Amino acid sequence: MDPSAPHRYVQVGTQAGVPASVLKASLSQVSRNQAHGTRAILSLGHLAHLTGAPYLYLREIVQRLRDPYDTIARTKRTGETRWLAAPEPVLMDVQRVILDRALQNLPLHPSSYAYQKRRTVLQCAQHHLRARWLLKFDLHDFFGQVRERDVFRVFSDSGYSALVSLELARICTRAPIASFGSRANSHYVSVPTYDVNVSGRLPQGAPTSGALSNAVTTPLDCDLDAFAIGEGFKYTRYSDDMILSTIHEDFDRTKATSMIREITRMVGAHRFRLHHKKTRVVPPGARHVVLGLLVDGDEVRLTPEFRRRVEVHIRGVAKFGLVPHAQHRKFHSVLSFVNHVEGSLAFSHSIEPSWAAVRREDWRSALQRHGLPI
Repeated sequence: MDPSAPHRYVQVGTQAGVPASVLKASLSQVSRNQAHGTRAILSLGHLAHLTGAPYLYLREIVQRLRDPYDTIARTKRTGETRWLAAPEPVLMDVQRVILDRALQNLPLHPSSYAYQKRRTVLQCAQHHLRARWLLKFDLHDFFGQVRERDVFRVFSDSGYSALVSLELARICTRAPIASFGSRANSHYVSVPTYDVNVSGRLPQGAPTSGALSNAVTTPLDCDLDAFAIGEGFKYTRYSDDMILSTIHEDFDRTKATSMIREITRMVGAHRFRLHHKKTRVVPPGARHVVLGLLVDGDEVRLTPEFRRRVEVHIRGVAKFGLVPHAQHRKFHSVLSFVNHVEGSLAFSHSIEPSWAAVRREDWRSALQRHGLPI
């Protein structure tokens, strides 16, 4: 039954023997969701029906009896390791439905640019063109700092009932594996089996994590934006990367130190932490890079290092072949290498279309030279 057609919903429900009180409560829930720009998820059983996922599978996730994630290691360009949590295919589909129904119209701050349709790295970087000073910050363990109760509040504030908000929060967060099956001592009145001794955190790799992290970080965005405006700065955030910039000529390192101290306090007040080793003060005359893009001129540009990496890959394939070059560059597979180059070219096209067009032709020629499809 589709509760968005209320009269038919009541008629079909009544014929099926559903109590009038249940039908009335369901329609009331639909109205609350519509008022918040979200779509109804009436219960865990309703979510199972919407997604095709087994109800008992979802129930075990909510009860913290199942860990439906694979932990994957990815090496950063810096040599550090990033740990991703990839949801099982069934959970991935469920989270995509939650993203579509519950997280598409969240009230986010305009200074936030990641994980949103029609908002790009380029748009974010453009705000800092021709700045004299840059202050660059990185939120430490960004997703891991977003707790289950934070996620619960996002769903509750979006019009969902307390029980459904809890269930959605559990489905969108991951608990430490060692805690599975551990029960709390306190009495949980509504659903005793939901009472566990652990609080989940946002997994980096889930479809819902980006939207939820933005929603939880919005109050911090509001405070930092107001602070930046008061100091004559422009503030933007792209996921865990925060940038403040100014064109003021009277700014100096002493003022920068004072601002960093205040920003650190504000970030801590919102229960986030700065990665202090990645805090940077970029003065006039230094190379100004925002999100991997040059912003020291009238237009955002690719860095020479990025261009060189793309060109090296294209020349390597042209000279040695696809498989030997991918192996030499230590990619996990030929497919991952091809996806890397294709992704780099697509990104380049969004920044410098003319440069990217020439390199794409070179890439196609390199593939064709070895008889490979393009």
